[in-house]
Amino acid sequence: MKPEFFNRLNLVGTLVFALGFAAILFLIDPFKADPIFIYLFYFVLFFLIFGILNLLDRIIKIPVWCRLLIAATVIAILILQKRF
Repeated sequence: MKPEFFNRLNLVGTLVFALGFAAILFLIDPFKADPIFIYLFYFVLFFLIFGILNLLDRIIKIPVWCRLLIAATVIAILILQKRF
């Protein structure tokens, strides 16, 4: 895959997840939400963080496994913080 195509695809995906994240924040009340919306929030947030880290690849050289680990760690911290 050409790097230009990958960057454009990643940019479009990140924008879609950013719009989804904004929609979840503005339209769903977290205190009355079903568990499926809570899981959808974490799913969208994970791919939004991963997409942003992919877009920053030219500035910050991070391996893909490390980007996945950073995104998963942020989500895990948010889930653990909610439980306690």
